[in-house]
Amino acid sequence: MDTPFLHGINPFLFRFSETLSLRWTGAAYLVGFLLAFAVLRRQAARGEGPVAKQEVSGFVLYAGLFGVILGGRLGYVLLHQWDDFSRDGSVFFQFRQGGASVLGAVLGVLAFSVYFARQQRRPWLQVTDTLAVLAPLGFLLAHLAVFMEGAPLGQVSSVPWAVRFPAEVGMPGFQPVVTPSFDVSTLAYAPGHEVAALTRADAAFLAELHRILPARHPVLLYQAALEGLLLGGVLLAVRALWRSRPVGLLSGLFFTLQGGLSLGGLLFREAQPNLSFAAQLEQGVLPPVLMLGVGAAFLLSVLGQRPDAVGVPAPVKLEG
Repeated sequence: MDTPFLHGINPFLFRFSETLSLRWTGAAYLVGFLLAFAVLRRQAARGEGPVAKQEVSGFVLYAGLFGVILGGRLGYVLLHQWDDFSRDGSVFFQFRQGGASVLGAVLGVLAFSVYFARQQRRPWLQVTDTLAVLAPLGFLLAHLAVFMEGAPLGQVSSVPWAVRFPAEVGMPGFQPVVTPSFDVSTLAYAPGHEVAALTRADAAFLAELHRILPARHPVLLYQAALEGLLLGGVLLAVRALWRSRPVGLLSGLFFTLQGGLSLGGLLFREAQPNLSFAAQLEQGVLPPVLMLGVGAAFLLSVLGQRPDAVGVPAPVKLEG
């Protein structure tokens, strides 16, 4: 039997019923918000940043709810479900059906940052710098969660760490590596975890999946490492070592580096020709290019400041 790992991880952390369950993606949201709360709470306790100690709970709640969740959902509905949404507005609230847009979430968080800065009379670039340092944590958890749910996005590969994804059997247009010994159409649209469950009851079926499934780059793990660990490490290092950095520099670095690293991850993704414009906004080169453009605008603005306007980003003195 070939060595590549067969992805058989259940996308549900627990599932008591059809209405009571928790997926990896849902857990990623919860863990991300809790960690963001802990980081901002500690930062506020030291008197740093634009968020006061008593504001941390509301800041995380509203940034997460209105920025990440509702922004991501709105972006997905507008890009991928517009026809359904235009006929029935309740489509927006069908969160159990899944669907979130990274681009929508980013725009949602930026919109929230403008609102918070104006409402609390705080420097907007200090708010975006604070969010920029937290954002790689969200990318890390999101990419890991989607990988755990078994999305087969990578190119076919022979690297030792390549992964076979059972979900691929149920996808339209599936092309087995060799002629299968059974009619794969019987598993059309079957969720990957259900296909994987069959392997635990039938060793012959397990061997057959290893034989017919292509091994692929675990591209989501690459992206988690690049856009989560590497990007987060760079921003934390800049924040710690460059104390006299211009305000807004972290925001510019975040957008620029995230766009570049995301483009790097695309090199390992399966090519998808003839994508619609909406799909390109989610899966193609357009999102990284847009991020690079936004990052360049931030950096040009920051580096174009007068010398006397550049210096240590002084903490906002807040009570609490």
